[in-house]
Amino acid sequence: MSENIERPEMEILPPEKPRWGRKLMIGAVAAAAIASAGAYAFAKGDDWGNRHQFMRGYMEYRLDRMLTDAGASDDQKSKLKAIVTTTIDEVRPDREARKAMRDEIIKLIEAPTIDRNAIEALRAKQMAQFEERSKAIAKAVADAAEILTPDQRRKLVEEMRDFGPHGRW
Repeated sequence: MSENIERPEMEILPPEKPRWGRKLMIGAVAAAAIASAGAYAFAKGDDWGNRHQFMRGYMEYRLDRMLTDAGASDDQKSKLKAIVTTTIDEVRPDREARKAMRDEIIKLIEAPTIDRNAIEALRAKQMAQFEERSKAIAKAVADAAEILTPDQRRKLVEEMRDFGPHGRW
């Protein structure tokens, strides 16, 4: 019953060497190219290469979205953006002022004897600057609120409540 079926001999080839090294090299070169292109685009983009400018751009974007959702007109948006931009420039200390304050703190701490009066004077100076900034922010909030209608302010507040951790701002 069993018949001998002749099968053609299969040619046995040596096993191929895995080419994962070549694939790894191609992947690494591709990843490096993508990373380089991304870094170049990030550095050359409009205000996105600088961390602080990135935050400013994001704030402007969020403001525009919130005002659009509140139903603000283009005229209202431009007035509010001007208020926000002016206030940001006014309250954000410049880099040299921050460096000077840091250097002053270091000098006070490095001194052989601690001058409590100098530390208190520095604290009072910083609090006075903070008070000025706080007043500028309060003025900007009031100015912005006067530009919007009560209904637009209500919608804006609803949006602000939804933004942030646990729906609180």
